[in-house]
Amino acid sequence: MKHNLLVATLILFPFTANAQRAAENVVSSAQDAFGASIGDDEIGLYNASEARGFSPTDAGNIRMEGLFFDQQRLYGGNGRLARSTVIRVGLSALTDPFPAPTGIADIRLRLPGDETITSVSVNYGPYGSSFGGEVNLETPLIKGKLGTVLGVVAEQKELDFRGVLHSIDFSALLRWTPNDNTEVITFIQQENGFDDERRPLVFTAGAFLPPEIDRSVFFGQDWAERGEETERDYGVIARSSIASNWRVQVGAFRSYTDVTSDYTVFYRDTQPDGSAELEIRKKPPPQQGSYSGEVKATGVFSDSILQHTVNFSARGRLVKKTFGGDDSVSFGTAPIGVYIPVAEPAFNLGAQSIDKVRHGTLGAGYAALWPRVGKITVGLQKTFYQRKVDQPNLPLEISRANPWLYNGSLSAYLSNDVTLYASYTRGLEESGIAPENASNPGEALPASLTEQLDAGVRYSVTPDITLVAGVFEISKPFFDRDTANFFTQVGSLRHRGVELSLSGQPLEGLKIVTGAMLLQARVSGAIVDQGLIGNVPPGRVPMLIRFDADYGPAAWRGFSVNAKINFDSSHYANRINTLRISSSTVLDVGVRYNFTVFESAASLRLDAKNLTNAYDWTVKGSSGQYSPTAPRRYTARFAMDF
Repeated sequence: MKHNLLVATLILFPFTANAQRAAENVVSSAQDAFGASIGDDEIGLYNASEARGFSPTDAGNIRMEGLFFDQQRLYGGNGRLARSTVIRVGLSALTDPFPAPTGIADIRLRLPGDETITSVSVNYGPYGSSFGGEVNLETPLIKGKLGTVLGVVAEQKELDFRGVLHSIDFSALLRWTPNDNTEVITFIQQENGFDDERRPLVFTAGAFLPPEIDRSVFFGQDWAERGEETERDYGVIARSSIASNWRVQVGAFRSYTDVTSDYTVFYRDTQPDGSAELEIRKKPPPQQGSYSGEVKATGVFSDSILQHTVNFSARGRLVKKTFGGDDSVSFGTAPIGVYIPVAEPAFNLGAQSIDKVRHGTLGAGYAALWPRVGKITVGLQKTFYQRKVDQPNLPLEISRANPWLYNGSLSAYLSNDVTLYASYTRGLEESGIAPENASNPGEALPASLTEQLDAGVRYSVTPDITLVAGVFEISKPFFDRDTANFFTQVGSLRHRGVELSLSGQPLEGLKIVTGAMLLQARVSGAIVDQGLIGNVPPGRVPMLIRFDADYGPAAWRGFSVNAKINFDSSHYANRINTLRISSSTVLDVGVRYNFTVFESAASLRLDAKNLTNAYDWTVKGSSGQYSPTAPRRYTARFAMDF
């Protein structure tokens, strides 16, 4: 019985003691190269917006402490209460009894321990007008029973397109552990943005890239800003033993975004000389919010050979979003990359459309573990999906989908060092929203059935170095603009790929995290057969290579250096596959010094991003929207724990 209870506790409470914030290092803490972030530091092949060529966020595959969380954010990020965010694909995704085809972004919260830690930090950069400060407190209120985490952040941030964002963020978390087997966490985090200047969107008139521009110039409009923006997440998580072999987890969350004003600045039909048609769109204040949560019960039982695990889950969400009602004004010809102020005109805004989603899923799963031999898992879910779109002067549109979903995996432990795995997953995932240059901008797309096959191997090269190699295939509907510029399903999309991760410590003081992905993305359907688009979706990069290293041997007495190399191969930039973006390599370097001040831990970091000042264009999928890579920039950060 004690053995089973211990196993269940380890499965359900994968708790790692919080490191002091001054010493946090995403490279040294990463377990593989598939994606991890701590604060603003991000490494690996993937992130919450991009995994295997898709977006876990758009697909609705966010988890908080392993529980379903439908996060609604316009600006992005996971808030200051997040201790880390890890991308789970391949073998690491199989730790979830109900994995998701497009990968999972798993948020882990900062939880208070038995010691009081006050952390302060100040930062400067990445550009001349960027600076900010942060204060956090982690403290027990009743030792061993009740603790809290509090934080406040204020900053002025100059963004990569040289617009400026002012923000003040607040967060609070309370953790109650009445006994060794029960934990209750409540939290709230709110991010308030002010005068958020908007990135200009550049679209060309033909099969050519925009000309090179001065990346130090903001060429939007000072008045075309997002206004006051509030993003708030709050919720409660409870985890407890209800018997010697059973654990129950419950999570209930609220997430919403509210904006007082919103604009989009377009540079349409950009010519090779940089001249374009300037158009500015104003939208009624957009709102989006959701209630979501999950109840999960896990039982662990053992016999003389096998360990059996059963999982039951009920998850759901209620989502409400507004879109439409916008109005656009053209200002004639203007060059991209040059700040030319224009006066704000009068806009004639219309009524907004309302998009509501009700989505619930019931699931049951089983896993059998044969120690030192292998593991098999199976899962079955029934999902109930309903979407209502209420548009002015149009009939109410109702769509429903109630498919069966299923998953299975097999792992074989060939030795203590080698694990083989294979899995299949069928899911119902969200498909994102229509891009700004479509005739239905901002409209949420219908949920779609998605399938994934993957297989691979994990090999412990040495006790300190791990290699993970895998292959995958993901199939889902393909959305693009049709002949009427309406963004809708136009075909089928298949991603086949190979991914590699090598991580560990080859030398004393040296941690490396390196990965590569080879991707073959293909579109099929009538729109391809008719020659209206090519069979390769734009923006999909056939080869990614990511290399991160941190070196700081003990003899350096707290000093360490780090380097990051990101390589993207050449890829198609337009829908008809006649234009390519050349390959690019971006180098980041930095130095860190960990030391003590009056017996308190402190750190000083200096980082240079895009050290060679490489210039390339990126394209946002099939929308045709171009953005230049961020230029060389520098950041400095001092942090202290006491």
